[in-house]
Amino acid sequence: MGFRRIWIAGLLLLASCQAPPETPPPAATLPGATPSTTVTLESVPWSEVDGLFASDTTLKTWADALDQSIVYYKKLSPKTKLTFGTHPVEAATMVKATEKLAHAARTMPPEAFKTLLTGEFQLFRSPGSDQKGNVLVTAYYEPLLHGSLKQSKRYHYPLYQKPKDMLEADLGEWFEDLKGKRLVARLKDGQLTPYYDRAEIDRNKRLANRGLELVWVDDVIDAFFLQIQGSGRIQLDTGAMLRVGYQSANGRPYRAIGKLLIQEKEISKEDMSLPALKEWLQHHPDQIDRVLEYNPSYVFFHKIEGGPVGNIAVPLTPGRSIATDHRLFPKGAPGILKTSLPVFAGEEKKPSQWRDDIRFVVNQDTGGAIRGPGRVDLFTGFGAEAEKTAGILKSEGSALYFIAPMVLQ
Repeated sequence: MGFRRIWIAGLLLLASCQAPPETPPPAATLPGATPSTTVTLESVPWSEVDGLFASDTTLKTWADALDQSIVYYKKLSPKTKLTFGTHPVEAATMVKATEKLAHAARTMPPEAFKTLLTGEFQLFRSPGSDQKGNVLVTAYYEPLLHGSLKQSKRYHYPLYQKPKDMLEADLGEWFEDLKGKRLVARLKDGQLTPYYDRAEIDRNKRLANRGLELVWVDDVIDAFFLQIQGSGRIQLDTGAMLRVGYQSANGRPYRAIGKLLIQEKEISKEDMSLPALKEWLQHHPDQIDRVLEYNPSYVFFHKIEGGPVGNIAVPLTPGRSIATDHRLFPKGAPGILKTSLPVFAGEEKKPSQWRDDIRFVVNQDTGGAIRGPGRVDLFTGFGAEAEKTAGILKSEGSALYFIAPMVLQ
């Protein structure tokens, strides 16, 4: 999904993001791991995560996620630096360290694993949004839509593939200070001009009848939120399942429609959530176009095999993969997330309570709305429970840690 979508976070936060999503880099051209901006990570004692080993006892899924980071590290040059704040670690070292962690997570009893971690690895804490370690945690998931490969009365909302007339350029290739910035445009009368925005694409049908329709879906609201997520599953009318993923985006700035409805006093800040947003749109069909077009950013899709992929071009693991600001933190790095998660009773859409949670995670994704050291997005996976958690999770006062080999000392 990596940069895939601009996540649910963009809906829940008051600040809209001006950076468009990035596309996951192909394996053959994986970027270096050193962030373009550094943030000071504080070395902290392992006692800060007391309770971790008692709380997170099923580590196989964490080991599975670590395996994916190993794949990423092995594609980098061995000398590529992973930066933990101002502390560099070579990719070759991260391969060995991550392999050791994955093996230990699968085979060692808790006490032995704890001894390994505290003896051979160092814990670093993100400064958070306030330099005191406070982090806001939100979540994202893989949605399910219903669609068809043929347009019909029921299925008439297209998911488009990347247009051939859309030009993309990495401005960092020309200007060092613009590293990571992306230009998206089209030619008009021999001049570059911004690519079509959401209103031009959906209302004015600028891309219609050009053979770009990947699939047709039956709900415009679901189609919009699929763009927010960046990937999902389409249950076709033939019974087959089609998985689609982020291919590119139109380069327009992302504007959070949740922020718009809060400003218009349609939904309060306290009540803002994905379910609340969907419900408001469903009850105001005459306002759907206006509200959705407030966000000019538009995502294009392609067919994918397997599950959602993060910004380091490896599959995401539910409950383990997190998204952070790709400019600040080491890609693929193992970590720990301390937060609060909602607990639902039966089919209730609102949580009956919140429980403290501390778990091992892996930094494998990023997002346009995930900016700064005080933001984390947790991937919750596929299905109704994943959607409920992702739709409601907005946990302040959380903490994010990264695990690095002791070679840093």
